[in-house]
Amino acid sequence: MLKMTLLNDNSEVVSYNFADFPVRAKKSLLSDYPAMAAANHWHTDWEFILLLNGKMSYSVNGKSYELQEGQAIFINSEQMHYGYSADGSDCSFICILFPPSIISSITRIRETYILPVCEDTSNPFFILHPEITWQRNLIELLKNVYELCNEEKDGFELHVMSLFNTICFSLYNNIKDSISIQETADDKKLEAMHNMTGYIQKNYQKRITLNEIAAAGNVCRSSCCDIFKLILNKTPVSYLTEYRLEKSIELLKISSLSVTEIALQCGFTGSSYFTEIFHKTLGCTPSQYRKKKFNNI
Repeated sequence: MLKMTLLNDNSEVVSYNFADFPVRAKKSLLSDYPAMAAANHWHTDWEFILLLNGKMSYSVNGKSYELQEGQAIFINSEQMHYGYSADGSDCSFICILFPPSIISSITRIRETYILPVCEDTSNPFFILHPEITWQRNLIELLKNVYELCNEEKDGFELHVMSLFNTICFSLYNNIKDSISIQETADDKKLEAMHNMTGYIQKNYQKRITLNEIAAAGNVCRSSCCDIFKLILNKTPVSYLTEYRLEKSIELLKISSLSVTEIALQCGFTGSSYFTEIFHKTLGCTPSQYRKKKFNNI
């Protein structure tokens, strides 16, 4: 059974390309996600999203920004974020994640260059524009990381580590003097959202009530709904349903699981309701989606 693993603080345990080399470098489409939106989440890894074509709306700590083709975004450690389509249009993108700790084993480097970036509250994210030289160079470095991780040629890990050090220096050297345009919800609301989305991600396979979601954030039902609306622009129930659909797509890759088994494992009451919601959201049935996307399994 596939299930998102969370740490005690409700941060996501990132799924990497390699079991023994903590790097995620993958290409995706927004249409791969239910309702063309990733689940709101957070982690300690640095994350980069590069828009290959199309456009993407991106939410960081409750404030949305639009990314255009050729641009990229850096999301700092421990920031709540997710990408989505605001108008139903699709886009392709590269997602790269790696923990800052991978290049901070030396105390001097960690305290001088890594922590100042991670702890820079004025820059929880940064949009990279290809028209600006240092930002264009950083985007090219990220593309190189993606290519190296997917080609897996001999010694690619050493090359990737070298690029990570260059990326870190670029962030430290340039972002620290930049002015952030970030506008966020207050810290208490963000903390409540961390806890409520974490509760959903841990318990989506079970029956979950609005009262339980609100209790996880130590807020009342109305405040729970208000916070979801403010930060995610959706209801807690909508978030829960979309998260269940996202996990169901992962399970559809497993050909031995029936649609009914997937429905029950993802918290739906039965295959009929699951199929109805799936079709309403993605425009096809789970079986049709499986055949179209995973017909090689």
